[in-house]
Amino acid sequence: MPRCAGRSPRPALLLKTHPPARPMSLPVYLAPLRGVTLCDFRACLGEQFHGISAALAPFIALGGPGRVKPSMLADILPEANGLLQTIPQIIGKDPVAFSDMLKALRDLGYTKANLNCGCPWKFVAKKGRGSGLPENPAVFEKMLEAGCKGMPNGFSVKIRLGYASTDTLAARLDCINRYPLSAIIVHPRTGIQMYGGHVHLDVFANLLPHFQAPVIYNGDLFTPSDAIQIAKRFPSLQGLMIGRGLCQNPALAEEIAAAFAAENSNQPFPIPCHDAAFRARVLRFANTLTDRYAAKLCGPAPLMGRLKELWSYLHASFESTDTGLRQIQRAPNLPFLLSAIESLVAENRQ
Repeated sequence: MPRCAGRSPRPALLLKTHPPARPMSLPVYLAPLRGVTLCDFRACLGEQFHGISAALAPFIALGGPGRVKPSMLADILPEANGLLQTIPQIIGKDPVAFSDMLKALRDLGYTKANLNCGCPWKFVAKKGRGSGLPENPAVFEKMLEAGCKGMPNGFSVKIRLGYASTDTLAARLDCINRYPLSAIIVHPRTGIQMYGGHVHLDVFANLLPHFQAPVIYNGDLFTPSDAIQIAKRFPSLQGLMIGRGLCQNPALAEEIAAAFAAENSNQPFPIPCHDAAFRARVLRFANTLTDRYAAKLCGPAPLMGRLKELWSYLHASFESTDTGLRQIQRAPNLPFLLSAIESLVAENRQ
């Protein structure tokens, strides 16, 4: 049939398009573990493993106003940090002392600092510090104000859902959002849970859209699969912070990066290969760290304490038995301890 005169041709159908999905990739940060992730650990980790964007140092406890002793800063001296960018963390409840500490950190060249509002230990929280700090809204707000003034554009907070209840963080949202935090790192447990029980992901999901600051997730990240699941469920996250997982497996950040790359290219999920070569890397890391501790610590007792703490995590990189770990933990002297570590490692050579 001839086309009717004067009628415009029908426009071509426009296919509805969607913006491309954001590539799945999140920076990984090392969480602080007191007695473990000290400067030597961080330096060795940055030298021998990759994929970690920065580390939070174990907390510095505030003294009184004007009391910033050199010994308080020994673990975060810039020359001791090595290749891994380090962010100092402070715990306390005195805004004046906090301001003094932040000035001391600025004098060392730091432009970032973090306030610990998550330490779960009862003797800390009951004094209104760590996970006990947000329970006092007036003091909590004064600390946020001091932090933002003392470290402008670089002040972050690490926090739990509350000390005894999961409701405290929600009750502090308006207060938190009044301050220009560079990030808020959320461990979705309560203080009394310590590191047991389950993370409250549903509570975290309800809170996440209401934060003004970038949010970094922390809690129960032990495998690349854990990281992928959290990233998929919470696509607005700006990072992952990992403590125990990286202490058990120093290559975890590398494995997470490989998993994100596979996910973005629709490739099969890579299963980490914890073979002899992997264990050799971990052992080299442990030996380097042992040598640094031996050169720095005075006497066998401090060295034993440090090594027992290290291997309470690091044994997970080896196919160790409960007996092997018990021998390490119960070692009565340094030669016995070193022999127990060698026995655990030797099990994986057979």
